[in-house]
Amino acid sequence: MLYNELYNDGLPLGFGMVLASNAVAMNRFSALNQRQREELIARAHGVRSPEEMQYLVSEFGKNGLGIL
Repeated sequence: MLYNELYNDGLPLGFGMVLASNAVAMNRFSALNQRQREELIARAHGVRSPEEMQYLVSEFGKNGLGIL
């Protein structure tokens, strides 16, 4: 997935940065359909701290959409 594609999807900046640093989570995100991406992005919009964002992306990398 290209950098511009991430930010054109309306991702919160912190989510995009953490996602880009986690190859497993990035690959999982790239494989999602549009509805699934929107669900995960909505969850990311509710995150209130960098630590919480790191946890969200880490858990998504480990468990996929099972975290939603």
